[in-house]
Amino acid sequence: MNASAPLQGLRVLVTRPAAQADALCRLLEARGAQVQRLPLQAIEPVRQPALAARALAGMRDAAVWIFTSVNAVHYARQLDAGVWPATAAVGAATAAALERLGHAPLAPAQAFSSEGLLDLPQLQDLAGRRVAVISGEGGREALAPALRARGAEVERISVYRRVPLPHAAEAVARALAQVDALIVTGGEALALLLQLAPAVERPRLLGLQLVVPSRRVVEQARQLGFVREPLVPDQVADAAFVRCLEAWRADNKSMQ
Repeated sequence: MNASAPLQGLRVLVTRPAAQADALCRLLEARGAQVQRLPLQAIEPVRQPALAARALAGMRDAAVWIFTSVNAVHYARQLDAGVWPATAAVGAATAAALERLGHAPLAPAQAFSSEGLLDLPQLQDLAGRRVAVISGEGGREALAPALRARGAEVERISVYRRVPLPHAAEAVARALAQVDALIVTGGEALALLLQLAPAVERPRLLGLQLVVPSRRVVEQARQLGFVREPLVPDQVADAAFVRCLEAWRADNKSMQ
């Protein structure tokens, strides 16, 4: 294997929204991968931004605002340019986005997930405290119930939405025919891809090597019928997705 190009010849389909795929695609290509792009969703503001802005302003006295994604940080800042309370982030990229705005967010040191965040000592005793979970429409539901169980008064505030993009069946078939591995941003995108794939191409899709952001999406992939065990990076960050594929490729090479 070429040490400077450990992904040489590997064909990877990236399904991220177009505006957020460039950095990941460049990293993959720098490591030798052949990248195909098929954005499955677009990220847009919520339909009623004024309501979301009022909800954010109404939680100014919260103990903490928890952000579930970089998009949540970006769109919340568009809606609310005021002084935010303490912040927390599920993932490393989300923490970095908050740091760029001058915050020092709570974040897991290793387990970048809802579970990792909930393990932090600062989020154990929340009796009577207000907490905002800031995310996209239809986002993760694990945080709010767990926080309420600890006595917190939780408000979930959606600041953006994911909009499915139409793709012709022929375009999806061509993309799937030219890849070995597939990076998917979440369970909603994974289900959408399965719907878009022509029936004749679904066996090939279900046999591809998936890279997904969380164990929750692994379980969904199993339920949908994906054959191979999906890969999960150690954090939701571009470099971590690339490292994950490199480790998988090296393991496969060693067994050949």
